[in-house]
Amino acid sequence: METAVAISLTLFILTGLCAGQGLFPQGSVNGAEGGTAMFITNLIPPAQPFITISWTVGGANIITSTSDDSIGPGYGDRITLNKTTGSLELRNLTLADSGGYRVAITTATAETINGSTELVVYENISDANITGPPNHLFADWSSANLTCEAAGNITTIQWMKEGQPLSAGGNILFSEENRKVSISPVKRHDSGEYVCKLTNPASSATASYRMIVNYGPESMTILGQNIAEVESFTLIYCSVQSVPPATFTWLFNGQQTGVHEAGYIISSVSYNNSGDYRCDARNDLTGNVISVDHSLSVKGTENISSINCGEITIHFKKTIEVLCINILQTILEVNVNAFCMLFRNKKGNNEEKGKRKT
Repeated sequence: METAVAISLTLFILTGLCAGQGLFPQGSVNGAEGGTAMFITNLIPPAQPFITISWTVGGANIITSTSDDSIGPGYGDRITLNKTTGSLELRNLTLADSGGYRVAITTATAETINGSTELVVYENISDANITGPPNHLFADWSSANLTCEAAGNITTIQWMKEGQPLSAGGNILFSEENRKVSISPVKRHDSGEYVCKLTNPASSATASYRMIVNYGPESMTILGQNIAEVESFTLIYCSVQSVPPATFTWLFNGQQTGVHEAGYIISSVSYNNSGDYRCDARNDLTGNVISVDHSLSVKGTENISSINCGEITIHFKKTIEVLCINILQTILEVNVNAFCMLFRNKKGNNEEKGKRKT
């Protein structure tokens, strides 16, 4: 019973395969020029080897395998045949290899299995490039066209900006084949890196382009304190948004200072630094200039302002008095010591004279 079921199942499979159904996966076999194509059958290696395996393309023999192999011209070093499944490997593909491929297999039981598939060889995509606008772009005024080009068979083109898919809408429009992106007018946020990816079933390539949208200066502010103490360090900083970066000019009380940096530094503040400061920011490309003002007042430190001149005078007098007393004490000590020595000498002389008289 089991043998009969197995025979029936085998006949069912072979009946389908004889009609060429299911021998290859659906769809064509795709390959790249210079690459390899694999024609893989769905056959399970049989218990007994196939009698013949024959591969043709456009009616021309690629290989006929029996007890000996007959290989067609131009295929000797380009093919490998799996004789247990009938699968074929074809290497060093050329565009001329595209076409319809057929296989005919005779089993050990004299059954015939036929199958066919299509090979499409694609030219490799190369020299991908994006061309952009030749002139400077200005926000809310200019328009930009980005065109993606490459050599080879191209089936799809996808665009990305800063790593995210780019979609149509707003000021962005795509051409029919996605080869061109039109942006009109450009906005500040349109600046960034654009990438186009070109693909075909066998190869792909990418190209990138960095677009710069110029604008400003705008959103200008001055950062810094309005009151500073004498001899302190002070920084007044001019903040502005601009592409390309703005150039700066600082004025003090209406006069040029010679400072052209974003930060105005006063390393040691003096009373002469009190006044009105103005920062002018200019974008040399757009030609726009904006300004902002800042006032600075200088005050003395707390230690200096709290000194009392009367206290200084009293302290000075006391110091003089102490100094004078010390001097007088020194003088007195010297005089007393001298008087004592003189007294002792005088007494000693008188006693000596008295002894002599007796």
